[in-house]
Amino acid sequence: MPEIEPVKKKASIDERDYNKLEDTLGYKFNDRYKLEEALTHSSFSHEHGLFYNNERLEFFGDSVLGFVIARSLYKMYPDSGEGELTRMRAELVKSESLYKKAEILNVPYMLLHGHSMRSENLPRSICADAVESIIGAVCLDGGITSAERVIKKLFLSDLDEQEAKADPKSRLQMWLQKRNLPLPAYELIRVTGPSHNPLFEVRLMINGFEHSASDKTRKGAESKVAELILKDLKAQEVKEIEDAGNNKDSNKKREEIVDESIFDDALFNGE
Repeated sequence: MPEIEPVKKKASIDERDYNKLEDTLGYKFNDRYKLEEALTHSSFSHEHGLFYNNERLEFFGDSVLGFVIARSLYKMYPDSGEGELTRMRAELVKSESLYKKAEILNVPYMLLHGHSMRSENLPRSICADAVESIIGAVCLDGGITSAERVIKKLFLSDLDEQEAKADPKSRLQMWLQKRNLPLPAYELIRVTGPSHNPLFEVRLMINGFEHSASDKTRKGAESKVAELILKDLKAQEVKEIEDAGNNKDSNKKREEIVDESIFDDALFNGE
């Protein structure tokens, strides 16, 4: 595509480091022109008579980003309704969040723009749109799997923050999923009290741990028992890690003792 050649030259003249950008993304483009298109603002295209800019990639990348984030949230929060999932997705992909990603990728100084603009004070919306364009370019170049990896890398800390705010049942399920363990099966033991003010008691058994909890709603009881089980599971995991470290140190110490013993025997025998 000869029309894109001026962009390549301009990028080279301005010493834009595409390799560093790709390293930050965690993705190497097969077709570098897609990345250059993603970093070409319409103002630059108008000034240089180019037929393309990053607006189409922005449109596409916006949909890809929304899809990947929606799927991640859907898996992470099995008990959240549509309204809550929509709120969380909006928080993750809002313009302010995208601008932070633009700063990480150094987009303000990578974007090709018109002479009337300055890289140091580009409008935040333009930088945010460029991030969506880059995601769209990754998807077109390497497929949805590559785009998903990039999105998770850029937004992982944000998703972790969302996870920390999740309810106990969701956090327990995410904890188990990450370790490929069976999902929880809550057992309703009994319902006591009058019909207008019942008390639900729920039991949960996971990985050798068993707890029961009561609440005025079944969901509340499940939430309480999930919190208790999750606390035990995390404590067990910490202990296993500590034990593994202690065993490693003990083995190392035993190896040192054996080595010293061999050395002493060698000296005693005159070897």
